[in-house]
Amino acid sequence: MAILDVIRSGKFVVLDTETTGLRNAEICQIGVVSSYGAVLLDTLVQTKNPIPPEATAIHGITNEMVQDCITYPELCKILKPLLRNVNMIVYNAKFDRGMLHQSAEAWGMDKFDWKEHAHWFCAMEKFAEIYGDWNSYHSSYRWQTLATAARFYGIPVPENAHTAIADCMVTLQVCKAMVANDK
Repeated sequence: MAILDVIRSGKFVVLDTETTGLRNAEICQIGVVSSYGAVLLDTLVQTKNPIPPEATAIHGITNEMVQDCITYPELCKILKPLLRNVNMIVYNAKFDRGMLHQSAEAWGMDKFDWKEHAHWFCAMEKFAEIYGDWNSYHSSYRWQTLATAARFYGIPVPENAHTAIADCMVTLQVCKAMVANDK
């Protein structure tokens, strides 16, 4: 099933994470909303390793904020049943899925196949195609930020951008706009 068909069906969730960085990083916040905008999960996540100041500068999440929060192993006990066999839309799905794996690795957990557990759809890849900025070198469309996608559709970017729930809500609005503007 194509992502626009999934959006049209109304049977999906949107997931977003905030992390401690890009490489060898962990999830420090996660959000999941329904296709109707209901918050299904919104939590900070205790990290095994410290959150670098560069990451805090982006999302505002500090080590003190996560020190008494659920751990990644505890989060998985909530996340696995929540996401089992659902259509899940993520803005940059490969990154967020990678962060689920990296967080498990940091906590010494066995590898879990999130790609097989849920049906993943990447809103960023679809928006890149719609936006149409072709990269000849890579023979693909250039990825655009979530803020660019929101501006493209006239969706206001909230002041609390770079929180998992705020980004879920913007992704949800971008998805609905992609369908509304599909020719």
